[in-house]
This record gives sequence, C-alpha cells and structure tokens, in this order.
Amino acid sequence: MEVLKGKLMRAKRGFTLAEVLITLTVIGVIAAITIPSLVTNLDIDRKQADAVIKKTYTTFNDATKQIVMLETTAHTMASVGCSDSNCIRDLYGKYIAYIKTCNSDAQTNCLDGAPATSENPTTTMLVQPVWAAPSGKIGIGFDSKSLAVLADGTLVGFEYDSTCQMTVESLISYKETPVDIEKACVAIAVDVNNAKKPNAVGRDRYQFAIGKLGVKFKATANTVSP
Repeated sequence: MEVLKGKLMRAKRGFTLAEVLITLTVIGVIAAITIPSLVTNLDIDRKQADAVIKKTYTTFNDATKQIVMLETTAHTMASVGCSDSNCIRDLYGKYIAYIKTCNSDAQTNCLDGAPATSENPTTTMLVQPVWAAPSGKIGIGFDSKSLAVLADGTLVGFEYDSTCQMTVESLISYKETPVDIEKACVAIAVDVNNAKKPNAVGRDRYQFAIGKLGVKFKATANTVSP
C-alpha cells in the first residue's frame, strides 16, 4: 500500500524545473533548425511567382506587338476585329502556346479546382501589400473571363473592350500597390500556379492591362508605360 501511495505522489508531482528547461531547449533547437528553412522556401516561392508573372507579361507584350503589326491594318489593338473575350484569347493563341482553353461560360476545365474568385487569407508569412488584406479594395478573380492555360501551367483570364476605354487596376509586383490603367483594351488576370493555394491577390494572382500598343503597367511612382 505504501508503495502504491509513493507512486501516486510521484505521478502528481508534475515536471521539475530542470525537466521543463530541457523540454524548452529541445523545442528551441528544433525551431531554430526548421523555421529558417521554412521561411527560405516561402521566400523562394515568392521569387518564383514574381519571375513567372514577369515572364507572362513579357510574353503577352511580345504577342501584342505581333498582333498589331500582322493582324490589323491600323496597327492598334482597337482594330483587331474581335467582339468578345473569347475571340481575343484565340487571337493571342496564334502567338502564345496554350495547352487548353475555356470559354467564359464554361470555365471548369481550365480552373482545375481553383476558385474563380480571389481569396485573401487573414494571415500570411509571405510579404503582402497592405491593400491585399481582406479589407483591401480589389480582388482579382476569373469570373466571366475567357480562360487559357499556358504551357508552364499558368492560368490566364481575358477581358476585352473593343473600344479600348476600359479601366484596369494593374499589379505586377508584390511590393507595389495597384495602379489604375485607363483606356485599356484587354485585362489579363494571371494565376501563376492555377489550382494551388493561396489564390490571393498580390501573392499568386496578378493582373495587368494591355493598351492599343502593348502591355501597360506601373514603371515608376509617377510613370505608366504606353
């Protein structure tokens, strides 16, 4: 009986200070090893996403120049002869390789499980512009857009204005705020990893505008490209 009481007393005693300190030390060592690696991997992902979007808008800028030179007589995007976004997507498809396309009224096959609307998580370990928080002023989604998936898996959505009077909030950098681009002919929404999360503005979803002669984006604080 005394032996049993001794065991119960030791069981109720709890951890000693030394045991707690050892446990905290072990946790600290594990955190020191794993957290820097995790942050580094997230930083690499951000840089990879940034590289993809720059490649994408460069690709579309080059294609736009070919279209205005080879597909029009007036040599502007206002005279391509398209009446809707499906048409403009297919026109770009002559100069950019797609692996699949989806019309604005049948998007499922291209979205590959990704939500058409833009999600804004409340927390993130990635650098994120203030405006991209849940209370931010815009969301870049793919609702009602004509879709295409590029050879590298990037999802793009097209919105077209034949009068080239559309205003598009354009973002091509993680650390910049969006800029209103006026008199745009085409809005290109981009998700660099399609169905993979976070599907969030300023992280893996971006948007840029195409004017009459090419891609329009924020070049400096006070300058917008043609």
